[in-house]
Amino acid sequence: MIYNSFFVIPLLSLSLLAQTPKPSEKTSPVATPAAAGEAIPSQEDVIRVKITPYRPSLVREPFSAPSDMEQANKGDLVDDIGVKGWLKDKGVAYAVVSDSRGITKRLPIGYRFRDGELVSIDEKSVTFHQWDISSTNRSVFRTVVKTFKREEGKR
Repeated sequence: MIYNSFFVIPLLSLSLLAQTPKPSEKTSPVATPAAAGEAIPSQEDVIRVKITPYRPSLVREPFSAPSDMEQANKGDLVDDIGVKGWLKDKGVAYAVVSDSRGITKRLPIGYRFRDGELVSIDEKSVTFHQWDISSTNRSVFRTVVKTFKREEGKR
């Protein structure tokens, strides 16, 4: 069936006219900035470029290696920890570890490193969960078991 445009266009315009509100009908006025008492911004105000200076909050040399103080503030990595032994104090098990700077500490289960967490301590080893340092996903990890190192001079 072929429609003749001579008949379709007047019918279409009549249907559109029937949908428009008549002036006698009440319509809600649209709030404009001029109606609210505000000035309408000119086109120059809208497209004006505002200069915003860049002020970085962290100022350091990008090509220098981080200092020992900066590394100490971030925390240790699981790979840098050496396990010396374990001890029990008031019913709580602690792992005796030494970090990359040679400082010996006792750490409880649940202690967090920069890239992992201490999860268990037994008589022969300490178990860590280690995740990717650049990721925020802590559910994907690898299990690292470090056995106690024998001290030199002991046999």
